[in-house]
Amino acid sequence: MQDQFDVAEVQRLLGVRADGELGPATAAAIAAWKRSRGLRGDGLTAAEHRRLLADVPLLAVRQMERWVGLHEEPRGSNRVPELVTLAGRLGVPASLGRMGYPWCAFAVFLAALTRGGKTAASGLRWREFNAVYTPAVLAAARAGLAGLRVVSPALAFRGDLVLFDWDLLHGDPVDHVGRLVEIPVDGRVRTIDGNSGGDGLVDRRERKIGSVRAFVRDS
Repeated sequence: MQDQFDVAEVQRLLGVRADGELGPATAAAIAAWKRSRGLRGDGLTAAEHRRLLADVPLLAVRQMERWVGLHEEPRGSNRVPELVTLAGRLGVPASLGRMGYPWCAFAVFLAALTRGGKTAASGLRWREFNAVYTPAVLAAARAGLAGLRVVSPALAFRGDLVLFDWDLLHGDPVDHVGRLVEIPVDGRVRTIDGNSGGDGLVDRRERKIGSVRAFVRDS
């Protein structure tokens, strides 16, 4: 199987240490990805390998990992110059590209748009759903619109959207969104977010799973 694909490339997508060796951790990550996509059997067929390399959530979280450290300029402005410029190059309307709003959803979908995400194009380019308002993202996922769907915590996988609700009893049903970095363990979720914390950064975060409203997969 190792001769059939670039193991290190697969490891980077799956969030496994990229040592180029097809060891137990990599095999387990491949198996978990397959389960999350409803696939069966051991290893990777050629068709499954192609599907993995084109997997939008995985590609999007890898893109966001490259953005770690990008920040608002000036702080508190809700404007990240690098992402605004990128949005313009990708055909996002200037009304969104100026990013004069909390930009967590903008970041997760812009990352997908860089890798050909259909959901991201539907929301950011064509405005077929409000991709920058987290309650609207949840509503679209529950309705199965624009290639979005809610997934169970048991099937949540790296790259999926994690919709957070800071107050389950009051206010909006969703307050924030990031992308899942790894399968939730020990009641914790590890994500990479835009507009993270109070620092206006793209950064990695860890939170209790009790703050998660839903896991959502885009396409």
